[in-house]
Amino acid sequence: SSNPGRLVFATFGFACLCGGRNVVNAFALPRLRQYSLSSDPLHVDPLLVVFTSSLLRKRKRGCASSTIQPLFSTTKPIEIHESARSVAAMALQKSKKGMGAAQKLESLPAFIHLADQRDRSFARALVATVERREGQIDKVLALCADSTYPPKKGKHAALVQACLRLGAAQLLFLDSPPHAAIKETVDILKMRRPGQKLPPESMVKFANAVLRRIQREGKDMLKSQTSSRDNIEEWLVKEWEECWGVENANIIADQSMVEPHIDLSVKIPAHMSSADALFVLEEMSEQFGDEAAVLPNGSIRVGLKGAVSSWPQYDEGKWWVQSAASTLPATGLLNALREGDSNIEDIHVVDMCAAPGGKTAQLLSAGFGIVTAIEANARRSRRLFENLERLQLSDRCDIVVTEGQEWQPGSNHDDDDSNIAGILLDVPCSATGTGMRRPDVLRRDSDLGNLPEVQEALLNHCADNILKVGGVLVFSTCSLLKRESEDQVQQLLTRTAGKMVTLPFKKGEIGGFDGAIDENGWLRVLPGVLNEPLNSVDGFFVARLQKVA
Repeated sequence: SSNPGRLVFATFGFACLCGGRNVVNAFALPRLRQYSLSSDPLHVDPLLVVFTSSLLRKRKRGCASSTIQPLFSTTKPIEIHESARSVAAMALQKSKKGMGAAQKLESLPAFIHLADQRDRSFARALVATVERREGQIDKVLALCADSTYPPKKGKHAALVQACLRLGAAQLLFLDSPPHAAIKETVDILKMRRPGQKLPPESMVKFANAVLRRIQREGKDMLKSQTSSRDNIEEWLVKEWEECWGVENANIIADQSMVEPHIDLSVKIPAHMSSADALFVLEEMSEQFGDEAAVLPNGSIRVGLKGAVSSWPQYDEGKWWVQSAASTLPATGLLNALREGDSNIEDIHVVDMCAAPGGKTAQLLSAGFGIVTAIEANARRSRRLFENLERLQLSDRCDIVVTEGQEWQPGSNHDDDDSNIAGILLDVPCSATGTGMRRPDVLRRDSDLGNLPEVQEALLNHCADNILKVGGVLVFSTCSLLKRESEDQVQQLLTRTAGKMVTLPFKKGEIGGFDGAIDENGWLRVLPGVLNEPLNSVDGFFVARLQKVA
C-alpha cells in the first residue's frame, strides 16, 4: 500500500480479527517495530506506531475486550425469518411488570404477521408454558447451568434468558422434538436484527450446552427437585394454606398449572323450559365437535383451538366465552329474583363493574326488563358494548361509564331509588383464582394496593344507597383470598346489624356446584376440588344477600 496509515491499521485489524496473544506477540508487534525502524520510503509516523502498539498490548493483556472487538463476529448470523419461537422469545424478552408476556405477545407486529395459525397457536403455547412453569423452569436451568443462571446483567442477558426458558419449556413440558427444540431456539441468538449486535459466541455455546444437558437430565431434575409450588409466590401459597388448609393449597397449586378449558354460555330464550333449554344446549354442543360437552351448570365446554371468531354461530351471536365459575353470580341473582317475582320483565337490575360483559349478557338473556351496566373504564366499556352488539342484546342495556361508588339510581332513568331490585357486584380483585388462565397473577406481590378499600366502598354503596328494601345483592370475586371475599361480606353483615342477611345457596340449585356451598350458604369454588369436569374451573366466591330493612 502507498498509504502508511492503511498499512499500520491493516496490521492492527488483522491482529484484532484473529485475536489471541500469539498473534500479537508473533506478528503484530514485531511488524510494527519493523515499520518504525525501517528506512522504507513509506515514512510511517512513529506516533501512529506507538499508539497502535499500545492498543495491541492492551489486547494482549486482555484489557481491551470491552472496547476493541473483532471486525467480524465468529457467530455466523442467519437471515431473519420470524418463527413461533423467535416471536415468543421477543415477547418474553420485552414483557414487563404490569404486562405479562402473553399480553405482550398479542401486541407484537411480528406475531400478528405470522402467516400460519398453527405458528400463532404454538407461540401462545410457548409463552403460556414459560409463564405458567417459570419457577420450575428456572430451577432446572440453575441446576443445569452450574450456578451461572440467570445470566449476568448485560445487553444480551434478557434474550439469552428468554431463549433458555423457551428451550427448557419445550424439552420439559411440551414434548417438542429435542433437535428442533434446541437448534431452532439457539438459532434465535444468531439472528442479526437491524441496530442490534449478535451475542458473543460464548453465550450461544453456553445456551446450547445448557439445553443439551436439560435434554439428558432435565426431566429427572424436574420430578425430583421441583413442584408446582415453585411457580407461585411463597406468600400466596401460605395464605392459601391458612385459608383452605395444606391439602387444598397443594391441590390448587397443581390445578393452576393445567391448561385451561374454554367454556361458552349460550343465549337461551327467557321463557324456554328447562327440558327445551337442555335440548338447545346439546344441539349447540354438537356443532363444536366430539370433544364438546354440556356441563352440569349449563355451560358448554369446547375443545376447539384457533380464532374464536371463526367458530360456529359466532357471527350469529348465539354464545359468548365465559368460564363456568363466572356464570355463578348472575345465576344466583336470577334464581333469587325469579322466586320473589315471576314477571322479571318488570325488574330493573344493575351490573356493577360490568366489562367485558359476560354477566351482563346473562342478565339480558334471562329477560330482565332493564339492565344498567356500570363500567369505570371507557376502553373496557367499548368492548362491553361491542360484545353486546354481536349478541344482539345491546338495545335493552344502558351502559354508564362512571365509577361504581359514584353512580346513583335515577341519574340515567326516570326511575326512583326504590326501583333497583337486584345488583350484581363482581368487584375488582387480585384475580388469584384465575391462575390457569393468567399465570402472572400467581407471581404478584402481597400488596393488594387499594383493592380492599375499593371493594368495601363498592359493597357499602350498593347496600346503603342503591338497593331497595327486599332487593337482592350478589357479591362476587375471582380471588382465593378471604380478605377480599368472605371477610368483606362478614364485615358488611356486622356493620348493617341485621339490615342485610344471607340468602343461602341451596343444594341442587346450580348443577355441579353443591360441593362449593360453605357453612354460611355462600359459594366458595376452589380449583381442583370439585368433582370432574368442574374441578377444572376458576376459583370464585359468591355471596347472595337480601336487604330486609
